Amino acid sequence: MAYWRFLALALVCTLIYVLSMPMIAFLIGQAAQYVGDQNLQALLYLPVVVGLFFVIRGGFEYSQDVLMAQVAFDITLNLRRRVYAQLQQQELPYFQQAATGDLVYRLTEDIDRIGEILNQLFHQSLPCALQLVAVLAYMIYLNWPLTAAALVLAPLVGWVIGWFGERLLAFARRSQTQVANLASLLTETLSSMAVVKAYGAEDYEMERFMQVARQSRQATFAVERIKAIQYPIVGMIEAIAVSLLFLLGG
Repeated sequence: MAYWRFLALALVCTLIYVLSMPMIAFLIGQAAQYVGDQNLQALLYLPVVVGLFFVIRGGFEYSQDVLMAQVAFDITLNLRRRVYAQLQQQELPYFQQAATGDLVYRLTEDIDRIGEILNQLFHQSLPCALQLVAVLAYMIYLNWPLTAAALVLAPLVGWVIGWFGERLLAFARRSQTQVANLASLLTETLSSMAVVKAYGAEDYEMERFMQVARQSRQATFAVERIKAIQYPIVGMIEAIAVSLLFLLGG
């Protein structure tokens, strides 16, 4: 498919962008050395070199972001087309049993969520993984014993983040299900408003709506509670790990 070509170009831009990261530390070191040596001539040229470096680096970062986003949204569009085409092939009894709101939610919100995940995967996760490899290689070059100590502590942080990730995924799925139920109820009620008015069932429909809305609110709130407790715990573990690394390095 056509998006594979854009993905390959994006990976090239990502690789160049990641490989430029050690150059930042090198430029900072050179600047400190020039200041220490009082090399004014080199300091005059340094802003030009730094500015040119960041312009080129920014260009590759922009290309990476745009190409990755294009790939993610192209995949989303193709997925939406295939799902809708498959839906068109279903028999009439399927539509009589399925909730209209649920089908609409699957074709809109669910597929949009998949696009967001793909965009984050291409735009954040993949570049971060490559950056981690580049930074790790540079750390080993600078001080391999301290890097080994950091790698010993890294699995603990990874396990905690993974544990929270599993809980977030479970609660997020529950939240999406409740939102789909709410959309289905609204579609059913609004399309039958004449019947509701005819039988004076406004209070009954209001109670149904509030029950599903409360369930949706509880599911969404559960996701936010997990997020709220995740950041302090992970931050505390990272602070302890950094303190231990300073102790070992000292």
